[in-house]
Amino acid sequence: MLSANPMERRLQLSGILLIPGLLVEALCLLWTRPLAFVLFLGVGGLLLGVGILVFLFLPGIQKPTGAVMRTRREPARKRV
Repeated sequence: MLSANPMERRLQLSGILLIPGLLVEALCLLWTRPLAFVLFLGVGGLLLGVGILVFLFLPGIQKPTGAVMRTRREPARKRV
């Protein structure tokens, strides 16, 4: 079950992508056929790569929530 918090949801998505990628790569290491290499790179590498990118770019794609919005600077007042 995914969390309601957007940052936690993206972390969970990253983990959901990484775990199958690691499982595919572990199973491919036990299999000694040419197709295993294709699966190792294609499926396992793709899942790992996307999971890592989601994790690394997590702060960059996060929308600011609950942050105080800055207002425009008021022009400087003249001193009398």
